[in-house]
Amino acid sequence: MGHLNLPSSKRNARQWRLLDLVSASFFAAVFLFFLLVFTPLGDSLAASGRQTLLRSTSDPKQRDRLVALVESGQQQSIESCPADAVDHMPCEDPRRNSQFSREMNYYRERHCPLPEETPLCLIPPPEGYQIPVLWPESLNKIWHNNMPYNKIADRKGHQGWMKEEGPYFIFPGGGTMFPDGAIQYIEKLKQYIPIAGGGLRTALDMGCGVASFGGYLLAEDILTLSFAPRDSHKAQIQFALERGIPAFVAMLGTRRLPFPAFSFDLMHCSRCLIPFTATRRLPFPAFSFDLMHCSRCLIPFTAYSEFSLTLLLPLLQTSVTS
Repeated sequence: MGHLNLPSSKRNARQWRLLDLVSASFFAAVFLFFLLVFTPLGDSLAASGRQTLLRSTSDPKQRDRLVALVESGQQQSIESCPADAVDHMPCEDPRRNSQFSREMNYYRERHCPLPEETPLCLIPPPEGYQIPVLWPESLNKIWHNNMPYNKIADRKGHQGWMKEEGPYFIFPGGGTMFPDGAIQYIEKLKQYIPIAGGGLRTALDMGCGVASFGGYLLAEDILTLSFAPRDSHKAQIQFALERGIPAFVAMLGTRRLPFPAFSFDLMHCSRCLIPFTATRRLPFPAFSFDLMHCSRCLIPFTAYSEFSLTLLLPLLQTSVTS
């Protein structure tokens, strides 16, 4: 009658279990393949992998290759930086800059990291960011959510810098030295400087705050470039740019201004806190480093250069007498 071969039965069972495992692994791989190819999950994983490679500095050649793809347009998708990078400014990392010397405000100047240390990601906008208010309306107001920093409004609101009203930041046009507004301030300057009439075309505003002075000079056909350092009011230049006013982050310290000689008809400093008489250098000990380079950028021997130099004359006298 029937005969049971137990050892053979056990061997067949082991073979079937092995085939089951192989089959299950195969179907799982096929399922995973379709899942990654035909669902958004695959796109997100691929983007994350590419971004990890972009951020990696362990293989400089691979990084350079991916950077070349991004610059050539072949790499279409770039991930956003972390949310805490919303205030990132190139070469303006406060944590990194705090390690440098404080002499002549060297630590507040631009200090760029090595290329391989720079992040390769898109700076995210603030939460609730909207299309900026268009010029010339932006001279007077911007969206609060685009620059959600109330520090300047809280500290300088009584001086007419800016204030919060509903969904906007309002800019009355004031400043520390002209709380009644830049328009009235410019009218007073006209008594001493030929602002009207086209004699002055370019100006440099140092320690500009939110750049209201430069913004209102546009009505006089004077193009003003404003600058201020990144300090406790870290967003002041960002406010100026959001308003549509030409501005950049800079510090007058150990480096001269990044402009060729004779670039400006007028240089303006209204309580800019620049120690013009504190950094004297040989062979001209009566002139400070900052003052010499400000004078270098002024246009000489023009019909109105004497008025520009008049602004610097009290500083020269102070430097000589002290």
